[in-house]
Amino acid sequence: MENSRIVAFEALGGERGKFLSHANNEVWLQNGYQGDGEAFIIETRPNGRVALACLGGEQGKYLSHAFDKLWLQNGVQGEGEEWLLHDKGNGNIALEALGGESGKFLSHAFDKMWLQNGYQGEGELWAEVARTVAFEALGGEKGKFLSHANNEVWLQNGYQGDGEAFIVQTRPNGRVALACMGGEQGKYLSHAFDKLWLQNGVQGEGEEWILHVKGNGNIALEALGGESGKYLSHAFDKMWLQNGYQGEGELWKEIIK
Repeated sequence: MENSRIVAFEALGGERGKFLSHANNEVWLQNGYQGDGEAFIIETRPNGRVALACLGGEQGKYLSHAFDKLWLQNGVQGEGEEWLLHDKGNGNIALEALGGESGKFLSHAFDKMWLQNGYQGEGELWAEVARTVAFEALGGEKGKFLSHANNEVWLQNGYQGDGEAFIVQTRPNGRVALACMGGEQGKYLSHAFDKLWLQNGVQGEGEEWILHVKGNGNIALEALGGESGKYLSHAFDKMWLQNGYQGEGELWKEIIK
């Protein structure tokens, strides 16, 4: 999905922990990230604008502010489905309407979804907490990608598609979980039982990781639970758990798709 990425938006301030949702064909605040109902594709439009496409049961619909209300429109019909995405730092954003609603912002203030006149503060601030990424190996395996295609964990030559795409889901205490896309949707990258495999859903610490930022878009993934201290490694052209961070063999380039 060139010039697109999948995200979820968590409210900040008094509504922290609630997510912008399009589930049940409505625009509302969901308690926690439950799945596709809280996932949007951010599609880049001309002139720095974006459109927010729904996934799941509302696929094909877009978040609209047309007629001065929040609703789901079939496709992008015009400026009513376009937004300006303002980067507020630390992974936080604000969404400004265009067209007849120009200058109004997507707001969750007072625990409701509405259009606020201007950016007033945390009520119009959202954290981007889920995204689709691919992980490219570095060092001797440069050019190969972490893959879950064919229900296995392996190194694929180049980025081929959904088989190499993951949604990074933020978990409590700074942890993350890596959800698969494509044919393995619903499964997660697991290190449980000291092996790399795909687990149905997040069952516990076996599907949680600590994402260490190494600079220049590079990261390392540390296991938790019984495998604490081990790292996701591609060294020696294989997928395994390495004791500690040794170097490029445990280094990955995080590429947003």
